Amino acid sequence: MGSTNDLAPYDYDTTLKGGYTISFRVDDSLQYLYLKRGDKTITALALTSKGMLYKNLGYVGADFTHHFVLVHSFGSGNPHYIELIKKSNGKNVIKSGAAWIDVDEEKEYLLYSDNAVPDKKDKMTLYNVKAGQKQLFNFPIDIFAQPEVLNRIQISKLTDKQLEITYEVENRIKTILYSR
Repeated sequence: MGSTNDLAPYDYDTTLKGGYTISFRVDDSLQYLYLKRGDKTITALALTSKGMLYKNLGYVGADFTHHFVLVHSFGSGNPHYIELIKKSNGKNVIKSGAAWIDVDEEKEYLLYSDNAVPDKKDKMTLYNVKAGQKQLFNFPIDIFAQPEVLNRIQISKLTDKQLEITYEVENRIKTILYSR
């Protein structure tokens, strides 16, 4: 499925599907990411102090046909904050502060949490990027016994009728099958 590879893409422009690029620029005190198509700058995506890690600034977690996931990672087991950016206008189409769980890049589905540190009343959101539709699913109850809830969940299978996730609890891998 998807990954949150921590590549070092910003020594050069990052190419996205559809002729879009993410361009990295630095001035005296700040570093920036810009979304561009050809010579046209669509928007500034992010900025941080010069010298900060690129993963803090953001990196591409998934590239879909008309959108991409910009991930911001601050290390030490912290959640990976995400934005689902519409390429044509550079706007985030999901709730600010959402956090990465997993992705099926081929089918264009994103699994995320509205809360970076969810609790038992929160839900996982499966977002159909092509259709712009959301489905909500309960988190596995036993996953809350340990920290880093979101980092321990993966999509293992996704069909039109089912979502199957695997997750780690007490060094064991468990599976849950949800009807869609």
